[in-house]
Amino acid sequence: MKSWLRETFTENLSLKALALVFSLIFFGYVHGQEDIRDKTLGVPVVSLPPDGGARELMTRIPATVHVTLRGPSRAINKLIQEGIAPVEVDLRSGDTEKVTFSPSSFHIPSDVKVIAVDPPEIPLEWEDVITRRLPLQVSLTGLPARGHEVSGPPELDPREVTVRGPVSRVEVLQFARLEAFDVTGLGQGTYTRRIALDSPGPSVRYLGSQAATVTIRIAERKIERLFSALPVEVIGPPHATALPKTVDVTVVGPPEVISNLRPAQIVPQVNLIEQQKWTAEQPHGSASAQVSVSLAHADAQIQPPTVIVKW
Repeated sequence: MKSWLRETFTENLSLKALALVFSLIFFGYVHGQEDIRDKTLGVPVVSLPPDGGARELMTRIPATVHVTLRGPSRAINKLIQEGIAPVEVDLRSGDTEKVTFSPSSFHIPSDVKVIAVDPPEIPLEWEDVITRRLPLQVSLTGLPARGHEVSGPPELDPREVTVRGPVSRVEVLQFARLEAFDVTGLGQGTYTRRIALDSPGPSVRYLGSQAATVTIRIAERKIERLFSALPVEVIGPPHATALPKTVDVTVVGPPEVISNLRPAQIVPQVNLIEQQKWTAEQPHGSASAQVSVSLAHADAQIQPPTVIVKW
């Protein structure tokens, strides 16, 4: 029995030793394979902008790129905890056609390999930067107090502003817009405010002051109403006649006054006595005289404004 055991352990000793070596190698290989893992991590991207500002990058550079790594779990776990140093994108020349992310772009341990980058490269589009003068524009919001309205266009100081940006975005701009002027509840009077400029859009900026002084005037709301072919009344010589015999009268005033007027209340008159165009010592004659209409809380525009009076 003892000899059998001795022969079992001593026969073919070299083969058994070789088998043991291979077993140890295989065990190490399998153990090593089990320790290797893949992991995708985000890496911050830092862009170095072009010098001088004569060129504008139109392509959006992502804040991060995603890198798939392969390496020992210990090394991968450390990268997950500590992160990977940001990768720099040098755009200072202003004419780089594309950005390429290669494995050498990333600061990682030597036992970790980069097996994929998303995106692997970014094509770049550039434009020249120009400046232009643009007129300012302001809009109004809200409603003034009842019976009132904005009188005339807003006054702006300054009237123009300088804008700077990529040629394709600056050339299509027609004006620079200010924030809205709120007229809610404003009564009669003049109002001046400092109004900020609205954002001009991506990659475009205003040079100088970012606001303008805006002045508006609020007045009582008025409407017009036309009264046609009203007979002219002559005050002075008896039996006098006017040529033409009728005039058209446009009445301007608050809506509540104008809408209630009747034609009989509109009396065009020519007063030759007040105009010193006639005296009692003149039994016959003629004169050109002004036509007038007397109204409360309203103005009158007369056409024609003068007539020929004969007596």
